[in-house]
Amino acid sequence: MRCRYCNIALAPLRSLANDEFCCDEHRVAFHDEHAQQGALPEEIPEPPVTVAPVAQAEPKVSAALRMLRLRFAPPPPPPPTAPPIALEAEPVSLKSEPELPTLQQSLERPVEGLEPLAESYGSKSNEGLAEQPYQAAEDLDQLDQEDTETDQSLETSNDTHPHPSLETAGSWQWIRTAWKGAPRDLKLITVALPLFAAFAVAGYFPKVPIKTVAPVPVAQVKKVVNEQWRNLNQTISNRAAISYADDFRSGLDAWESRSNLTTSWSYDAVGFVRPGPLAVFKPTLDLADYRFEFLGEIDQKAMGWVVRAEDLNNYYAMKLVVVKPGPLPLVDMVRYAVINGKEGPHVRKPLPMTVRTDMLYRVLVDVRGGDFTLMVQGQVVDFWTDHRLQHGGVGFFASRGERARLRWVEVSHQYDALGRVCAYLAPYGIEGRNGFFN
Repeated sequence: MRCRYCNIALAPLRSLANDEFCCDEHRVAFHDEHAQQGALPEEIPEPPVTVAPVAQAEPKVSAALRMLRLRFAPPPPPPPTAPPIALEAEPVSLKSEPELPTLQQSLERPVEGLEPLAESYGSKSNEGLAEQPYQAAEDLDQLDQEDTETDQSLETSNDTHPHPSLETAGSWQWIRTAWKGAPRDLKLITVALPLFAAFAVAGYFPKVPIKTVAPVPVAQVKKVVNEQWRNLNQTISNRAAISYADDFRSGLDAWESRSNLTTSWSYDAVGFVRPGPLAVFKPTLDLADYRFEFLGEIDQKAMGWVVRAEDLNNYYAMKLVVVKPGPLPLVDMVRYAVINGKEGPHVRKPLPMTVRTDMLYRVLVDVRGGDFTLMVQGQVVDFWTDHRLQHGGVGFFASRGERARLRWVEVSHQYDALGRVCAYLAPYGIEGRNGFFN
């Protein structure tokens, strides 16, 4: 129950007492207001209670059809604007505060000045608005059915009788796609084949003029071929690997000396050779760069050898000299150059190792241009540079009071993979200055 003056819900006690006002001040104000208007309170009717119209239940439709209806339905007319509600502020008594309505009571309270939608527009207009979506949906269904029948008829006509222009366009499109994706060689062949076919049918080819050249004599051709062949053989021979070795078992015919080697050089019981005056290994006289290696033993005082021996008067001499004899002797390396039969200054260096009296020395001398490297027992003993002699072979000698024994000697040059291949291809029969080229 609500107050007839301020329309506020009454307190529970006043509702039970069947009172129509929330307070006495509102009762007095209500009677005074109606007395001024000339109407008694009993004659004033209570505000009518408006009942919202019951919405017509829509039939159940699918979601797709509902979306189509909402899309193509005409927009509804804008609702009429409600007249403004004039609210008059009433004095509030401080003695008793009115109770605030609850949310449910506020929703149930009718708004004065607004009429139901059905009454504003009329029943006929509401019926027209309700029927419009259904009519639009029926029209859409009819249009969809007609479009489906048209598509089916077109497909049938295309399947039975395809259009010639469409067929031609499709074939050219396939040819264009295949040509773009073809490899370059296939394109060139495709373009060149018609040209060759045209030449073959027509029997015409471009003629290239050839100048006549005078015939070359056969002797001149043979001479040029022989020169080129000789140059090739020389190139292969110059790059071929060279390896000379001698164990002194077959005699001393490969050695050259001023004296008779059969009397000045001798052999011991086990096959070692004892060198005497200087003798040079003849196959090595034309070499410039090489590796010279031998195995020998000092019997008394020293053991000597030479490298880059152009002849018996020009060479580089080296010695292993026993400085202090004994079970563990002290040995020095001595080197000097002999130019035109005259000895130069001697260079002496001790061996950086411990030696014994009966020790076999493995000596290696590497000759590269003007650089010389001496190694004994695998250790570097000395390194020096001298450009006075450019080529020459190897040899051995023993001065007065010196005695040594040699077991073998080996000289190699360009002994790598390429050098061995060239040595295999090098022609036989090409002899050097001393007849021992190959």
